[in-house]
Amino acid sequence: MELIAIGHKNPDTDSIISPMIISYYSDSLFGHYAVAKRAGELNNETKFILKYLTESTIKLPELLKKVNKEEVILVDTTEQTQLIEGINENNLFAVIDHHNLGGLKSSKQIYARIEPLGCTCTVLYKILKEKNLEITREVACLMASAIISDTLFLNSPTTTDEDRTILEELNKIAGLNLKDYSMKMFKAKSSLEGIETNEIIEKDYKFFEMGKSKVGIGVWETVMPSTVNEKKEEILEALKDKKQKDGLDYLFFGVVDILKKNTYLYLVGDEEINLAKEIFKGNLENNVMFAEHIVSRKKQIVPQLKETLVL
Repeated sequence: MELIAIGHKNPDTDSIISPMIISYYSDSLFGHYAVAKRAGELNNETKFILKYLTESTIKLPELLKKVNKEEVILVDTTEQTQLIEGINENNLFAVIDHHNLGGLKSSKQIYARIEPLGCTCTVLYKILKEKNLEITREVACLMASAIISDTLFLNSPTTTDEDRTILEELNKIAGLNLKDYSMKMFKAKSSLEGIETNEIIEKDYKFFEMGKSKVGIGVWETVMPSTVNEKKEEILEALKDKKQKDGLDYLFFGVVDILKKNTYLYLVGDEEINLAKEIFKGNLENNVMFAEHIVSRKKQIVPQLKETLVL
């Protein structure tokens, strides 16, 4: 039976790079070769990273829309709602993640490693070191890029001291100018080139079941929030359409200002406005709330919504 490594739908950089790293070391880690797969299209930041590593020998994950008979090494999520069709309790082989437990079940014993760190690649680095596996410059560059991305270059509240230390250790091998490189990454992430309005809200979008409520939360991380906010009316219309199409009770979309560490939270209707007023208490103007010092969906938005909605 084929073994695959894959992350969540609408993959971010960590959810692309983690399967690549697992595939590269899979024989040593699991005694089986695992093929890296991806559950969606690459974003512009990930494209920049892979283009930067022009001499990469690690294969780009192929797109997979449905799991059939494959066994699955799941990374960067344990939320069933964020998985492609076919991943279930009978075909899970392993889970490596840095989020909360999302309710996945397994019908058999599996390898599971979940730690409260800023990035799945931070967890993977620890695993590689424990196994005394050599980390090449290419691997170091990839893993450093994932950590930079997920922690907003160590500025997200999800960042831990271990993320900081491991990024420093990786860069001893990678030899990157981290400040310059991270800014280039974030400019690529911010680019709207070739991006339609519906893609802006769906590129980094996750679906959650919170009690009886179906909740969608999308974010767009950028160093140029004005380029997104100038499309405000188009975005709000697209959000209304998506909320209706997906049958959601609540839909939130945040434009995250990476540099100033704030979020412009787009609120589709009265339900979202009332909930955001209660929880986030930011300044509201024409369906957009300015949420100061909020940059993390994982730590500053999802838990707060769950605390209110799961009663």
